[in-house]
Amino acid sequence: MPKKKYSKYVKTLEFKESRSDFYRQGLKLGPDFFGFDVQLELGTFIAPGRIGRNPGKPHTHNFDQVMMWLGVDTDDMGDLDAEIEVCLGEDLERHMITTSTAMFIPKGTPHYPATINRMDKRSFYIEISYTKNYSEKLFKTDKKAGDYATYMSKTRGMVQSIAFIRKGAWSYGAKNRDDSGGNLAFINGKGLKNDFLLMFESLKKAPYRFGPNPSVPHTHPMPEVLFFLGSDPNNMNELGGEAELALGKEKEIYVINKPTAVLCPDKFPHCPLTITKVDKPFFLMDCRPFGMMGKKDKMSDI
Repeated sequence: MPKKKYSKYVKTLEFKESRSDFYRQGLKLGPDFFGFDVQLELGTFIAPGRIGRNPGKPHTHNFDQVMMWLGVDTDDMGDLDAEIEVCLGEDLERHMITTSTAMFIPKGTPHYPATINRMDKRSFYIEISYTKNYSEKLFKTDKKAGDYATYMSKTRGMVQSIAFIRKGAWSYGAKNRDDSGGNLAFINGKGLKNDFLLMFESLKKAPYRFGPNPSVPHTHPMPEVLFFLGSDPNNMNELGGEAELALGKEKEIYVINKPTAVLCPDKFPHCPLTITKVDKPFFLMDCRPFGMMGKKDKMSDI
């Protein structure tokens, strides 16, 4: 079969086994993958313990960073069933994470050590770094891990609990009454130079079409990456269903049945997107590292 015009934008993901950092399976993607200066790490941990490249030591970056812990139970996506302790700020304030959570780390902000104190269930860990080349600088301090954070803590504004809502029929409006049976969360960057946005949605039944006008392609003024991910943290190389996506003005059709990332450069036509089969629930992660809209632009149908 002849190679399709936009196949370079559709990339199968391969999660590899690793025992470093207590990872069960994981992957790392960078500028060569995305085409812009962002690093993304995605994986799941296997056991409690200290995590990070320099366990037990705080560090800083000369770039912004987003860290997320996301539950994979599609019936209760806020539940981690774990206790993860992360230190933030010069006072090493300790934040205890027990539900799906995002942390927004502006460049130069000390963070870590981090410890998984208890883990009765595996979850996803996602780390996004706004840089071409990842690096850490140890933060020199005589302080040990500080007090547990409260709502009055200096670093509280860097932490966002992730709320999942039931995305039922009519959520897109009268032109699309489909219902995947799933839940959706919007995760917006706070205090970062980049207007970060990530949408994470569970898909539980098919057929299900995306968008307020599901039969029409559209564009965005900023780049977008669509991740199709399985929900089994013990086998992240299995998707559990099937999706059909059209790319380009030609509406070139791609069938997705494995964990996959689809790159949508700025102003690139994409959709319709339809979930055609669900053998077991899986996820769509819509990642927009530089935000959803330009200053004057809006999403436009074509």
